[in-house]
Amino acid sequence: MATLKRPANLTELTLEGLEKALSYSRGTHTVGDVVAQILCGAAQLWEDTDALIVTEIIETPRRKVVHFWLATGEMAPVIQLHYRVLDWAKEQGCTLATLAGRKGWAKALAGVGWETDMVFMGQELGDG
Repeated sequence: MATLKRPANLTELTLEGLEKALSYSRGTHTVGDVVAQILCGAAQLWEDTDALIVTEIIETPRRKVVHFWLATGEMAPVIQLHYRVLDWAKEQGCTLATLAGRKGWAKALAGVGWETDMVFMGQELGDG
C-alpha cells in the first residue's frame, strides 16, 4: 500500500530513488536538499513498490496546486501511485495538479487525464 512517508522512514533504497530522480534536475537540488524539504513539510514523499514520487503544495493567488516534483520507478506503479497522491491532494484542497518531467511523461499520462499545457525548458548560464 502506498504511503506518505516521513523522513524517519527513509531507507537506502528511497535515497537511491531520490538520487536517480534528481539526475535529471540539472543540479538544482541534492538528496539532502530534498530530504530537508520533506523534513520541514515543504515537500511530501510518496513510495510504493517500484514507485517513488515527491510532491509539493503551491498556493497561488487563485488556486492551490499539487506539483509532482520528482518521480522514479517503473511506469505503471508510478502511475498507480499518482492516483493516491491526487486523492490526497483533493483532500488538502488542491484544485490543480502540475508536473515537470521528461518528454515521455506527456505520452504516458495523456491517457489518464493529463494535458500538455506548456513546455518547461532550461539553459545553462555558467557557474555561479
